[in-house]
Amino acid sequence: PVLTPALHRPDSAVPGDVLVLTKPLGTHMAVTAHQWLDIPERWNKIKLVVTREEVELAYQEAVSSMATLNRTAAGLMCAFGAHAATDVTGFGVLGHARALAAQQRSDVAFVIHNLPVIARMAAVSKACGGRGGLLQGTAPETSG
Repeated sequence: PVLTPALHRPDSAVPGDVLVLTKPLGTHMAVTAHQWLDIPERWNKIKLVVTREEVELAYQEAVSSMATLNRTAAGLMCAFGAHAATDVTGFGVLGHARALAAQQRSDVAFVIHNLPVIARMAAVSKACGGRGGLLQGTAPETSG
């Protein structure tokens, strides 16, 4: 027989559930900052808040994050009976959280206190006047 993975609908969140991000945000900003290393007018905007070495480390973390499959997280979600799930991609964490909240069968509100962000990328985004949407929760995030 062919085994098929269990299907978990993302519509059963209940008050008291915990939101878990399995990867840090900031991949878009890290890739952008890395591209700016060789563009003096762009690098000058961020060099007061981040070093070249920090940009290289952020870029490496972003690439590693994007290359990591979500299979382990999905398996844990199933094992522990998660009530809801989504990815965070082109609409950013805010867009996906709003869409996820709207899909729920129960009336729930998601309260976000802290978000994991690749080191120094919030400062880089702030130095760029919020460019890319990281601080607003609208930055596209790419994942494997």
